[in-house]
Amino acid sequence: MIELMMVLLLMTVIISICGSFMYKSLQFKEERVFKQQLSQDLLDAQLTALTSGEYVTLYFYPHTSHYYISKGSGSKEKYIAKRELPDSIEILDTTTLPSFKFLPSGSTNTFGALRFLVNGDPYTVHYYLGKGRFYIAEGS
Repeated sequence: MIELMMVLLLMTVIISICGSFMYKSLQFKEERVFKQQLSQDLLDAQLTALTSGEYVTLYFYPHTSHYYISKGSGSKEKYIAKRELPDSIEILDTTTLPSFKFLPSGSTNTFGALRFLVNGDPYTVHYYLGKGRFYIAEGS
């Protein structure tokens, strides 16, 4: 009986250690997937504007944690993509760029920063006027 209790204790310790590693691994994966998805969406939006010759607009909604990508303008605007962000990712209200457009030339109509919290860590996407250049920086 004592041997059985020792085996159960050992298994409990191993499972608890593995559980904490799995949680951290899932957080890291979620962070990596978010950054890759956002980068890919920005590049796809720019490419869509270049190839279609139409405006492509990105809308970021901090309170509902999602963003939209739409093509065209006015009554002919149609949504290309909608991304819901996981609970661990938050768009901050200090974002200076809640929406912006890619012009048919691939440039942007404005510049600024998108600020996110990913698992409690700040990330900023800096966007520059002209040619649609951006980069993602860890920290604020």
